[in-house]
Amino acid sequence: MGRAWRCAALSALVALLVLLAARPAAACTSYIVAPGASADGSVIIARNDDGEGAISPSSLQYHPARQGPAVFRANLNRLQLELPGPGLPYLSLPAGPLCDAASGRNTSGEAAGVNEAGVAISATESIYNSAAALAADPLNEETGIIEDAIPSIILPQVTSARQGAELLGQLVSQHGAGEAFGVLFADAREAWYLETASGHHWMAQRLPNDTFFISANQGRFQEVEEGKDGVLVSPGLRRFAAESGLWDPASGQPLNFFQAFMEDGPLDWNYSYPRVCVLQHLFGGCPASCNAPEVPTFLRPTPERLTPQAVMAAMRNHWEGTSHDPYYYRIPPAEVWRPITLLRTGMGHVTVARPTSDDVPDALAVIMYAAMSTPKLSPFVPVYKGLPGDALPPELATATPQGEMDAVSLFWRARRLQALVFQDWRALALPTAEAIVAWEQQVDRLERPVFEARYVHALQHKGETAATKLLVQFSHRVAREAGALLDGLTVDAARRLGLPGVPSDDRLLQLLNEAAETYAFEPTRADDNALRRDKRAVWHGKGSAGAPLFAARAAATE
Repeated sequence: MGRAWRCAALSALVALLVLLAARPAAACTSYIVAPGASADGSVIIARNDDGEGAISPSSLQYHPARQGPAVFRANLNRLQLELPGPGLPYLSLPAGPLCDAASGRNTSGEAAGVNEAGVAISATESIYNSAAALAADPLNEETGIIEDAIPSIILPQVTSARQGAELLGQLVSQHGAGEAFGVLFADAREAWYLETASGHHWMAQRLPNDTFFISANQGRFQEVEEGKDGVLVSPGLRRFAAESGLWDPASGQPLNFFQAFMEDGPLDWNYSYPRVCVLQHLFGGCPASCNAPEVPTFLRPTPERLTPQAVMAAMRNHWEGTSHDPYYYRIPPAEVWRPITLLRTGMGHVTVARPTSDDVPDALAVIMYAAMSTPKLSPFVPVYKGLPGDALPPELATATPQGEMDAVSLFWRARRLQALVFQDWRALALPTAEAIVAWEQQVDRLERPVFEARYVHALQHKGETAATKLLVQFSHRVAREAGALLDGLTVDAARRLGLPGVPSDDRLLQLLNEAAETYAFEPTRADDNALRRDKRAVWHGKGSAGAPLFAARAAATE
């Protein structure tokens, strides 16, 4: 998430301005697992939706089926599309103030979702095209496709992950992209990822069946294997690259998507590469040092195939146990390696798409595990695809507007807790995080299997109405449990801090804003220039052997 570095390059002069412009908050980390790489054959897509600040609430919403066409209008630009009818119903996880239906605006700003057909999407991973690519084919900021719109226009229309990637690509080719982005798609059989190359060009790939994929605010695709099964590209991509001087066919080298279209500089070496490398090290057995240009795009998991819980752990990573943990050592902005979990993460999700079977009926086939705020200090709560739209738990579906804490939503109850934990991370973070994970394990190992067995029995012997009643009861129970867990941990944190009680909401908002500003990790072009001058600070020097991920801490601890 986050507004991409805006470019409207129409000439070499504008391209120069692009190079000099400030680069606002790059955000999000994405994780995709193909079915052959997961422990149970499911497809997993996950993303932390990182915004700006920590007080824009996230929630769960339901969009009913639509019989006729509908006009969609984006909030953040003048994009307007007529969506064809009929439209599929879908559940979504909007993030931020744009999703407030009471505002009278479109309820866009959706960050993730799943539709009735079992297609899941997460949008977007902010990436950055090179100045040269954008000078040749500028972004359409005024009416182009942007993250504010993507789940809202794709989910009502598609019945497979591939179709989702194809449709989004067609829309980018037709309307242009308003910003550079990557988008995750999943169904029970396949996982796809799409990256934009410029204003109107793009590439999408299906993950090889036995691999996983990480993206962290930078393009990840390499060789363009147009025509290969599982690869989609925009019309005329090769011609555009050649005619724009982004690739020389006479060189004998294949068209490399990353080299031709993506930005790659010191900010990326510190802000993006370390996150990719640490997860490839932890889950793919890559060396604990990273020569960033050689990082593989797709990787087989080792030593074992991946579970949703392993992916949740990845989305909570903040260099814990290493010398680069900024929360433990309280050293921002000196720490240049951005952690995966941020206080300004508005929502994290791990979506699991399972093939249907006698034991996994359609309503249970997709689970969106949603953490309503930063996942490190917020529980992942299971939300099933078949949950009726008129029975959403209030803990998930309601949240008062930005800056107005409520006592019901998981978002604000988690933010209260986080405001206190960040006052003494060393004392509070570990026991808090352990309690949250213990609750998740209880739900996933004990409560959820029992519920699913009861659901299947009810569906087979009593019918869909009885089974749906059990689904609603389970969903409301786990949401209530999550809220009670957060409330108890908040009271405990206040006690451990020596406070007479939980501070007022006004005071908690103040503490939250202060911590979010301190640990923002929002790089700027000035940071990029400074890193270019100070080669010692960067993750790697181009062509160097790389830097160890788990280096011993230097004099900062002495």
